[in-house]
Amino acid sequence: MPKIPADGLNFHYQRAGSGPDVVLIHGLTGDLSIWFLCQAIGALARSFRVTAYDLRGHGYGDVPRSGYTSADQAGDTLAIMDALEIDRAMLVGHSFGGVIAMHAAVLHPDRIEAVVLSDPCFPALRHLEDVSRWGHWQNFREEAAQAGVTLSDEHWYDLGKFFDQVLHLDGERLLRFRQAVGLPGLKRLLRLARTTCGDDAKIPAGLTEDLIGGVAQPVLALFGEHSPFLATADYLAENLPHCLNVRVPGAKHRAPEENPERFVELAYEFLTTVQPSAELARPT
Repeated sequence: MPKIPADGLNFHYQRAGSGPDVVLIHGLTGDLSIWFLCQAIGALARSFRVTAYDLRGHGYGDVPRSGYTSADQAGDTLAIMDALEIDRAMLVGHSFGGVIAMHAAVLHPDRIEAVVLSDPCFPALRHLEDVSRWGHWQNFREEAAQAGVTLSDEHWYDLGKFFDQVLHLDGERLLRFRQAVGLPGLKRLLRLARTTCGDDAKIPAGLTEDLIGGVAQPVLALFGEHSPFLATADYLAENLPHCLNVRVPGAKHRAPEENPERFVELAYEFLTTVQPSAELARPT
């Protein structure tokens, strides 16, 4: 299990392949295994040197008390790139991993060549969305309520409130919640609930609407066909100078899990266009 010190922490990472660098960034409460499960690492490694890592507080890395804003974690991304001697890279980020990737592109345009955004919801663009219309959210809210956790349409983005309730579950409520999310999921949530992750993730941390719209690198807005954040996808396509807006058929918010084959194919096709002179093999 390789780990590397970066930004004052130890990060678990995995690498495969050779060629231009691609860095994969998972979302909150997940870990880098998502990229193995959807076979993104294997497919991309045929043409690229692929690096995936666990975000701070996630997977097998260190769990600091604070430092979970997109700015903090964009700093982690660049520190990991430095530690692994990656000069320039293309980033693929899912959910909050996409927010981190975009923040890294803003802060270090000389180091980030392109970005694939898989269903991110940016705090600065939150006003565009109405998650109450998303059926999956309503189902999750009802299941959480049965387990003693109250979620509201108004504060759907507030992980801090969610984590705090999970941290204080006990007795029958804790048992019901554990049955709903599974023991590994409960452990991940409890670990993050003892940090500032939930509160940090809901703030722009300097990634303003103007800065998002000013990203000049090629961007693929890769959102599920039934994503709750399609207004964000359309906004990016309309305001970024070099943005391709593409839907993953049949997927909602978790396209790497819900339609992994098409997700990987679309990401691969885009990433190869960033290196037009390279002779890159198409994944099968």
